[in-house]
Amino acid sequence: MIKRRHPARRTGARLARALGAFGVLGTLWFTRGVLISVVLVSVPLGAAPVALQVPSTAPCAAGAMQVVAHEDDDLLFQSPDLAQDVLAGRCVRTVFLTAGDAAQGETYWRGREAGSLAAYAQMAGVADRWSSSDAGVPGHTVRLMTLTDAPQVSVVFLRLPDGNRAGTGMLVHDHQSLRRLWDGDIAAIDAVDGSATYTDASLTSTLTDLMTAFRPTTVRTQDWTIEFRHGDNADHTATALFTRQADQGYRSAHTLLAYGGYPMWTRLPNVTGTDLRAKKDAFQAYAAHDPKICLEPWCPGDLVSTLRLARQYIVASEATGDVAAADS
Repeated sequence: MIKRRHPARRTGARLARALGAFGVLGTLWFTRGVLISVVLVSVPLGAAPVALQVPSTAPCAAGAMQVVAHEDDDLLFQSPDLAQDVLAGRCVRTVFLTAGDAAQGETYWRGREAGSLAAYAQMAGVADRWSSSDAGVPGHTVRLMTLTDAPQVSVVFLRLPDGNRAGTGMLVHDHQSLRRLWDGDIAAIDAVDGSATYTDASLTSTLTDLMTAFRPTTVRTQDWTIEFRHGDNADHTATALFTRQADQGYRSAHTLLAYGGYPMWTRLPNVTGTDLRAKKDAFQAYAAHDPKICLEPWCPGDLVSTLRLARQYIVASEATGDVAAADS
């Protein structure tokens, strides 16, 4: 004879099993966070960053320019190359195409900009103090920020709308996006602060003008080798395509590098030791200003960030002129 359980007892048993399963999952997640934190904390710290100062009157030469979509893309995908350049005192300038606003409004995107500034000051080992000026692009107002105690470090904010991961754009910005501009679905795109409007041609020429004025021998951007909707953020892909198009008009000797984005998590970790520590410290300086990022061991975002911080892959490169001579 099959004994039937009382309904209340049967429900109680199911609840106990469910709670037990959640407990196991919670324990595993917490353990994962603790292990990740232990590994990162145990990385040798080495000497504190001390940037080689370049006098403010010295012209920048043989520098590196990064062109990325969002205010953390350079930190996640183009470092430790970027961090090493800053630490060495090389002239570096990073151009952020979008405000990275995620339809969250001005307070959020201004916070992301503040986070980026804090990260560069941290990499340079100087106080987070900056001066603001215009980048001097004909026909457009473009904000240029220069690090006061390390003037070889500068950033540019174009503040175009975040296009979301698929590149379809946000309702708050009338669905404007870099991808739709690249595809020809829209004729122009407006900066979220109303500072400028760009067509496909004028955005390209603006990037070319920024390159020509800074004269970098290294230009870093995102991955142009994969198509839209093939694993990376559409803003990343569109930024890479516009940068590569603009690079055709920059004739000084240089190397153009494409760095992998989201899909790189499937590759083996290749950032370790003091490089990983420096990369993590810069990202934490940024994250302190971005409320959407949680780096505590129990946060799901901690795992995502850890996967990206431990990797940097160059997926394509193109050279113009005699780069070796330009670097000498």
